[in-house]
Amino acid sequence: MKCPNCGKEISEEFKFCPYCGYPLKESDAEYYIRLSRELKAKGKLKDSVPYCEKALKLREDEFIHRSLGESYYLMGSLQKSIYHLRKAIDLNPNYADAHYALGISYYRAGLIEEAIAELKRTIEINQEFMMAYYWLGIAYYHVGELKKSVNFFKKLLEKNPESAIASYQIGIGLSALGEYNEAIEHFERIARIEPNHASLFYHLGNAYHQVHDFVNAKKALKKAIELNPEDKRAKELYSLLAEE
Repeated sequence: MKCPNCGKEISEEFKFCPYCGYPLKESDAEYYIRLSRELKAKGKLKDSVPYCEKALKLREDEFIHRSLGESYYLMGSLQKSIYHLRKAIDLNPNYADAHYALGISYYRAGLIEEAIAELKRTIEINQEFMMAYYWLGIAYYHVGELKKSVNFFKKLLEKNPESAIASYQIGIGLSALGEYNEAIEHFERIARIEPNHASLFYHLGNAYHQVHDFVNAKKALKKAIELNPEDKRAKELYSLLAEE
């Protein structure tokens, strides 16, 4: 017989092609896993899922459950995503990637406290899991715990100084806490990196306004309006400052 992947002649006794490693027997989970991966790589996510389900029937495996969980998440089936990610964690309680993916699925399902617990568990297992810090910052912001939100974004920035989004979120959180001077430091840092960030310049202008630096406030707000002429917030605040 010929391998359907590399085309080389091989014995029918092989479960895997000895040349390219392609799975050949439908009785083996790897056969369906390979087909699922190939379809997913081609952008056929929905078509890939049944093969992954077939693989799971042949082998209970945390990696297959995680793959299904992530696929269902991308398809918008959050309850199925949560189910499979929980199963992955049942099989391997220290599976950081599964805890992280479950945290994101919980967050998207509106289960913020559950999301926070899974994301914190992710960091307990792997302190270098950068995106877990980011999503913890987002989650805490949305439950109104602004100081915790800012602290997690600061931890992300400590571990990854190139993260402009961390500085932006820190600035947003500090502004909400009324700590405008420190917020300005973070907003100015991003302005140097990304000078075309319209929303940033509105928040920068507002922060300068709050500390009564009206010259820099007008400058930032004018930039915000130039970048986004539809920004009513920036226009209203700029008009207010122009009258003073």
